[in-house]
Amino acid sequence: MKKYILLGVPVIFYGENLLIYLSNFHLYLLFIPQVLLNIAIITACMFFLLKSTKLQNAFDWLIGICFSVYVCVLYHNTVEYLFFFDNVHFSLKNLKFIVYSVNLIPMKGIFEVLHNNPSPLFQIAGNSLMLTPFAFTLLYFKWVNSYKQAIWYSFLCTVGIEFIQFLQSILSSIFEIGMGRSSDIDDVILNTIGSVVGVGCYFLWVKIKKIVSLKINNSNVTL
Repeated sequence: MKKYILLGVPVIFYGENLLIYLSNFHLYLLFIPQVLLNIAIITACMFFLLKSTKLQNAFDWLIGICFSVYVCVLYHNTVEYLFFFDNVHFSLKNLKFIVYSVNLIPMKGIFEVLHNNPSPLFQIAGNSLMLTPFAFTLLYFKWVNSYKQAIWYSFLCTVGIEFIQFLQSILSSIFEIGMGRSSDIDDVILNTIGSVVGVGCYFLWVKIKKIVSLKINNSNVTL
């Protein structure tokens, strides 16, 4: 049951914002339920994963803590959505702008980043490595049974993120609720490549672990 202590990580992660909102309750009344909702969503996802997780040693706990923080950061930077209700109105005229927030042409977004972004390699590398910890942890805690499953679930994860961002763009365009996000097929490609990197990191981890264990066993036999 000690492993469920990790469910407190989302509360700590959002704690500062929650305290600020609570201290200015009359100004941030609408944001408090949204922060609590975000905490509840992350906590529910983590609870589902922790049910089938065994933390048997210090390194397991380290990976578990890092993954819990990683989930919070990933959620915050990709699908977290704050609603602003001060200027809500229904309009289909802005629906045409959704076209500009979606890219279904492979490599188009990458070329645009290379051409227009002052630090393109940093952004591309960030997208490439975004799901690397996810794929590694899937294998480390045996949440999946094979490398292929780790890559497949990572692919579904990034597709899910892009789909949610697409829905957020619709809400932003039609109702002007919150800020819209862009959906890009290149993000799916880069994130999936990152999951392959995560699988590679786990493969190396297994090899290193076997070599170290073999050396320790040989040393014990010699003694």
